[in-house]
Amino acid sequence: MSPSSPPGRGALNDRAGKILDAVIAVTVDLDLEAVLGRVVEAGCDLVDAQYGALGVLSEDGEGLSAFVHRGVDEETAGRIGDLPEGRGVLGLLIEQPQPVRMPDITSHPHSYGFPPNHPPMHSFLGTPIRIRDRVFGNLYLAEKRGGGTFSQEDEDLVVGLAAVAGTAIEHAHLYDELSQRERWRDAVLEVTTAALAGAPLATVRELVATYGLGLVDGDAACVVGPHEDGLWILASAGSGAPIPGFLPVTDGPAWGTLLEGTTVRGSRGPLFGERPVLWVPIKVGDEVIAALGIARDEGFTDRDEALLSGFAAQASLVLTTERARAELQRMSLVEERERIGRDLHDTVIQRLFATGLSLQATIKRAEGRPEVVERIERAVDEIDVTVKEIRATIFALQADPNSTGGLRHAVLQVVDELTSVLPRTPRVRFDGPVDTTVPPAVAEQLLPVLREALTNVAKHAEASDVEVELTVESGGVVLNVSDDGRGLPATPGRGFGRRNLTERAQRLGGEVEWSAREDGVGTRVRWRVPLG
Repeated sequence: MSPSSPPGRGALNDRAGKILDAVIAVTVDLDLEAVLGRVVEAGCDLVDAQYGALGVLSEDGEGLSAFVHRGVDEETAGRIGDLPEGRGVLGLLIEQPQPVRMPDITSHPHSYGFPPNHPPMHSFLGTPIRIRDRVFGNLYLAEKRGGGTFSQEDEDLVVGLAAVAGTAIEHAHLYDELSQRERWRDAVLEVTTAALAGAPLATVRELVATYGLGLVDGDAACVVGPHEDGLWILASAGSGAPIPGFLPVTDGPAWGTLLEGTTVRGSRGPLFGERPVLWVPIKVGDEVIAALGIARDEGFTDRDEALLSGFAAQASLVLTTERARAELQRMSLVEERERIGRDLHDTVIQRLFATGLSLQATIKRAEGRPEVVERIERAVDEIDVTVKEIRATIFALQADPNSTGGLRHAVLQVVDELTSVLPRTPRVRFDGPVDTTVPPAVAEQLLPVLREALTNVAKHAEASDVEVELTVESGGVVLNVSDDGRGLPATPGRGFGRRNLTERAQRLGGEVEWSAREDGVGTRVRWRVPLG
């Protein structure tokens, strides 16, 4: 210092440099989390504090929703346990958002005490951080280096830093909102593009789970659908998400969204362990067809809820479009099936009839050769069986998807309903006068049996192929549901499903059998009841 320099000018220049460094530090970044950390570090450097923290106020303004700290290493923080919630002296700043300076925090009437393993702290300086007229959070500084206390000048400097920090945090908030809007737009665009490009419904659901996860920085996500015995996990993404398939869960926050069509937030459920979960409905019209759930270690905010709900609403529109597109494809398929059915009837069956008649006429010429007669008769029988199968195929091809009556149509509806959770669309065969002969009392029991049998395949069989056959034969109705899955267990269970099928058969004087298929692979359920 030169003789002509005023006293304290060096210290003043040093303090001015610190202020400039602090301003640059808190305004150099646009990432919100990074800005909060820089504010704490700048505050510690500015007033020589050993410890610093920034508590972000919760949405109700009565506690802390986030707590960024410096000076306490991770190992010590882990031993301390949960972060502060805004009680004691920290709560004083929440109740009275004015600068607070104390020589010894432990002697203040509002002191709540420190938890075990917390480092000792005495001198304290705190000030609110405002964004315009709203208090965003509070900056806490403790333990002046060298053992002294914080001065009025320290308080003035920290109040000034808090003003700069408020502006920097507001800019970071705006940047964060802009980034989230771009992510939201990209997510909606990707899901919509995939659906319009004809991606399978399973793929669209996976995209909904994946992009929903990214929107709110979640750890795990899944899309679920309802079932009377539990939930269908239709798609999943992230770490610790449930595996797609059937899950016997009949309560929890997911059911609240599926049944009520409302958002459920903050509850912990069986699908994601003990992590906080956010569930939003996916609707087609007023019907809740699925729910999107996101889990992460920290709780969700109103902003997260609004963001995910908006995304789910757009996904609902996409799925509505997907349904309409699927219906158009289905109607085109019906037209094609009708054409095939006409060709089979007008060409193939007529030719087979002509061939059969020709063979029968040949029998008279071979009356002296029994072995030839036997072979011709077998060929005629085979032709009869083939004609019968072709007719059953024509009935199945020409089933009207818009028809409101008939057992045949009702069976196809049940199959369509469960196709999304089966490995592939089941093959369906009808034999006999199904629509005209089966009485309503039998049909009333048969449809739940079919639904239960197909559900069991989806839940347990691990099959790649499923076949449904409904036959009306002399005196009875037979429903066969077979698959190529892992087969019957060594010890058959006594669950509700098997009991349900048995009781429905016995109620009508019939029976149900479980066995391996004819080829020894998988399982066949044969449910038979008399027509009377």
